[in-house]
Amino acid sequence: IKGKVNSILLDSCTKTALVIESVIASFEIVNCKSMQVQILGLVPIVSIDKTDGCQVYLSKDSLGTTIVTAKSSEMNVLVPDGEDGDFTEHPVPEQYKTLIVNGRPVTTINEMNL
Repeated sequence: IKGKVNSILLDSCTKTALVIESVIASFEIVNCKSMQVQILGLVPIVSIDKTDGCQVYLSKDSLGTTIVTAKSSEMNVLVPDGEDGDFTEHPVPEQYKTLIVNGRPVTTINEMNL
């Protein structure tokens, strides 16, 4: 998608790849499987909900993007690594653990599943 758009919503897509330049508000992926998204410019928020298998490629310009996930699995964020065009892949946690500390719940990433 060339140029700057207000928002993008992908719903119930399978094996879809999308390259986007810039989004003003948010980019949402819902009920999808096997997604690949490459962000070239600025996108403030990427929301991934009820999705299995999602690769999000960020550019140097989009490293400030906030990624919010819910009820999703097999997610990776790929960030540029140097000037040669390579990417480093980072898994997005799928599982958390909550402990009661001083009478309050404290939630952390379950490191065993990364």
